[in-house]
Amino acid sequence: LFDVNPNEIESESSPLRYTAGLNFGYDDNINPTSGAAEEDSSYIKGSLGANLVVRGPQTSWDVSAVVGATHYLEDVSTGDTTYNTRLALNLNHRINERLRYVTRNFFNYGLDLGSFYGPITARQLEEYVYFSTDHAIGYRWTDRLATYTGVTYSSLNYDTSSNDVDSLGFYNTFRYTVSPQTVLTATYRFTNSEFGTGSDRSSQYATIGVEQKLTSSSYITMSAGAQFATGTSPFGQVSYVNKVNNQLKARLYARYSQEDADTIFPGGRYEDKTTLRIGAAVDYTLSPQVTLTLGGNYTQSDYSQGTGALVDGDWDLFNVYASVAYKINEALSVSASINHTTSDSSASIPNRDYDRNRYELGVNYSF
Repeated sequence: LFDVNPNEIESESSPLRYTAGLNFGYDDNINPTSGAAEEDSSYIKGSLGANLVVRGPQTSWDVSAVVGATHYLEDVSTGDTTYNTRLALNLNHRINERLRYVTRNFFNYGLDLGSFYGPITARQLEEYVYFSTDHAIGYRWTDRLATYTGVTYSSLNYDTSSNDVDSLGFYNTFRYTVSPQTVLTATYRFTNSEFGTGSDRSSQYATIGVEQKLTSSSYITMSAGAQFATGTSPFGQVSYVNKVNNQLKARLYARYSQEDADTIFPGGRYEDKTTLRIGAAVDYTLSPQVTLTLGGNYTQSDYSQGTGALVDGDWDLFNVYASVAYKINEALSVSASINHTTSDSSASIPNRDYDRNRYELGVNYSF
């Protein structure tokens, strides 16, 4: 669902390509969750990214990576300079006609993970590491029936806080091919999460779903079921990807589930957090030189069963962004973007009421 692979729907190989970027921007609320007075500053940001896609009859893999730094021109509480790194590595290898190995891996270091990428939706006060990995063996039992059996691990690690979460999971998915376009699925998943406070929690999922290929470059996946942890709650998710043509690409997702991250606040930890996430992004090539991007996401979380003095609460977060890129030539392009965030929470969820706007101009060089 929160797949961060930018090459998910790419069916053709593309060579290794680097992109260097230099951006100038302004942030009117740099540390919105600090509880202190708002801080604003202009900034300079530099980055270097790499992307490679390999598609073969037996093995397909891709990698995308970026490293960067942001330097604030004013004195701010996070320090003058912050750093970020992001890496996504994916591989699908067919061992023989019946057996294959699939792995997806993601690493992030920085202050902002982003609502599209997983458990953390608010601006953090300290740089942190988020890592997730998924390894599965797929076996085709008949022409129609196959299974994927896998193990997952994720780690959310902060330098100085007790909000760390490490999760280890196992799953098995049955896949039944109804037609070349339709696959039915049934999944059981067990996950155990250990918190930096010394406690842990186990949860189980049982879902059924469908994967529908709409065209050669578009598909929709849906699943629904139940999650069993501190109690029983519904679970559901849907994602839609469509590369309509060489001009238009769209992605949409929605998910409702229990989550283990971002549950610790002063005074204790919430045992139950259920979250609805909805997001969409559209890329449109207006002309060979001009590309428009529009996206947004909404997150609604309900917190309950708090320990210590914590009482039930809720948190709503809305984010929308737009950008335009102009290609000067095959290597050089310039861009402009705006990003707005509105966050609102009940009094029991501290430091989650804020508005934040970011404006940015940039230049990118690919080689």
